[in-house]
Amino acid sequence: MAEPESEVFKPRPIHFLPIFLGLVATGLLAYPIYNSGAPPAQVTPLSGSGLPIASLNAVIFVFALGASATVMFLLIKRGRMRFIRRMIKGALIIVSFAVAFWYAASILSIDILPLLLLSVAVSALIGFTIFGKGRIRQLFGVVALSALTGVFLGYSIPLTTALVLVGALVVYDIVAVFKGPVGALAKTVAAGDLPGAMYSYGELTIGMGDLVFYSLVATTAMVTFGLFSFLGAAVGILGGTYLGFRALSRYEMFPGLPFSLLLGVAGMLLPVFL
Repeated sequence: MAEPESEVFKPRPIHFLPIFLGLVATGLLAYPIYNSGAPPAQVTPLSGSGLPIASLNAVIFVFALGASATVMFLLIKRGRMRFIRRMIKGALIIVSFAVAFWYAASILSIDILPLLLLSVAVSALIGFTIFGKGRIRQLFGVVALSALTGVFLGYSIPLTTALVLVGALVVYDIVAVFKGPVGALAKTVAAGDLPGAMYSYGELTIGMGDLVFYSLVATTAMVTFGLFSFLGAAVGILGGTYLGFRALSRYEMFPGLPFSLLLGVAGMLLPVFL
């Protein structure tokens, strides 16, 4: 999360809107897939759910995040902003198609041609909203894609891997924002320069990845423990977001994942213990 350098950030209800809408969309999308009994996809490089395998998968995932952010920063420093925008646009259209195809195939019993056409239509609509003009239209595209992607990951990644990944993401986000490529990117690009990678609203800029990982935790809660754990995770994520916003009022930038993911996991597990 980042704020304009010349202003002191003051949290307001509107700043919670993307996170709240993302969690609502996650619940609406995760519940049908939770009841579908569809087999999870293989999204981790290594199969298995033991702690060593989960740790290796988390390291690979975080390394890929750091590498991609570093490459983006270096290309922007070389003046390749237009190339970066095209790369982001192409990547998001491909991801939109892939997750839409997976979701529709998991909950619908339709032939391959209608399935392909539906997935193309969904990806085109998401691209139209994210890369079009108007913050409200962009908001709906960002919410839809982050929720779809988070549901895909949360449904497919085993619980142990998801928990280890959360811990790795917390450490990565702190380092990447304060000392690494994410913080450097935030200082280099202006609000609105990278639609699809960052979303700006009010005085706040939030990364698309943050919304995806919130959705991942909420989906993991639902598919593993049920609806009450999902609600607990959602409350924890919103509470962590509030703490992050309060910290942002004291810093130019502050990582959006640590408080939200840790309290989200706590909220997910609390109903289990109760």
